[in-house]
Amino acid sequence: MVEEEYVAMINKLRENFLTEKAKKTYRKWNKTMAFNLTDLDKTFYFNIEAGNPNELIEGDPEKADIKIITDSETWVGIMKGEIGGMKAYTSKKLKVKGRMPDLLKLQKLMK
Repeated sequence: MVEEEYVAMINKLRENFLTEKAKKTYRKWNKTMAFNLTDLDKTFYFNIEAGNPNELIEGDPEKADIKIITDSETWVGIMKGEIGGMKAYTSKKLKVKGRMPDLLKLQKLMK
């Protein structure tokens, strides 16, 4: 799995915040989302301000409200709909850290 494909899937998630429905749903969100790519030993993150995602940054944020830890193949599979997020989580291929209400709300964008 190449890094570019992984980053493209993070950007797909970022773009999902920009739909009209998502803008209404997430308008009060002020969060930082981090993605730890275990097989490439890299972390990326972006901030969400009033529901609008900022640019993707490589590196570790000071504080992440939501952190997704997985390998690139699993992440791309989730974002392409080839792997269910819950299945990846229960098989320990995906770890998530954050408040449960935020994680459940975020799940709607991961398609």
